[in-house]
Amino acid sequence: MHTERYLIDIPVRLGGARLNVRDKVVEAAERLARTRPYDRITYADIAKEAGVHWTAVRRHLGSRQDMRNWLQRLQTALETPPADTRTRILEAGAAVFARLGYPNTSLDKVAADAGLTKGAVYWHFSSKQDLFLAILDLHLNRQLRLLPRQLDQTLQSADPESALADWLAAQLCLPGEEDGRPMLFLEFVTSSREPEVRERLQKMHGLMLDGATACIGEMQRRGWVRADLDPQAVTLMVDALLKGLVVEWLIDPGRVQEKDMFRTIARLLWQGMMPQKS
Repeated sequence: MHTERYLIDIPVRLGGARLNVRDKVVEAAERLARTRPYDRITYADIAKEAGVHWTAVRRHLGSRQDMRNWLQRLQTALETPPADTRTRILEAGAAVFARLGYPNTSLDKVAADAGLTKGAVYWHFSSKQDLFLAILDLHLNRQLRLLPRQLDQTLQSADPESALADWLAAQLCLPGEEDGRPMLFLEFVTSSREPEVRERLQKMHGLMLDGATACIGEMQRRGWVRADLDPQAVTLMVDALLKGLVVEWLIDPGRVQEKDMFRTIARLLWQGMMPQKS
């Protein structure tokens, strides 16, 4: 059974004006399809949006499965699929939080920055804190996912010292970048006074440190890092160094962006970690 079979005109009279129920239902469904995943749109949602009874929605869009199939095809044809809406909100939220700070950020400002309606933002996130925590999870999960590969690539490089310097520099916002990572990090830390934020920060940060420690241990087993070093101590030292660089960047970005500085730090780290030649 195809949904299109149900998309027929059944005009009705309301208040003396001849209205097309089908068009109202279809337009309401299209509006919802721009802000919600197709499998989270119900008869009741469309009926409320269109101002009709839910049976009218079923009459024009068919069974629930037929309706979902049609909505899925509709969303595929949209220029900006709803699957990307959440990502746009998260990216805009990260930029706005970093630029304005947590107290001055609102979901309305995030919506404006993302080029979306307020309804689209509120559908995905119920509050500013909800959005902030989602950004926190995304940020730390991304670090956790990329870290093993980054360490592996750095230590296997033909010039590990230079690769390490490049990796250190990449952790900060260099000229031309506007994602506000250092400022966002500062927001994460200062907002950790809120119990829920602090708990999730500790959990995700702990997972990241554990992952990095495991990576260092694996590098030791491969003979790429000195075996007499405590992997956890190495991880904490590098993590503290990066956090210190973020603070220095916030005070005076120009000083932290000097390439020679990263080369010097990388040389000290690498010469301290590299296996001793017998």
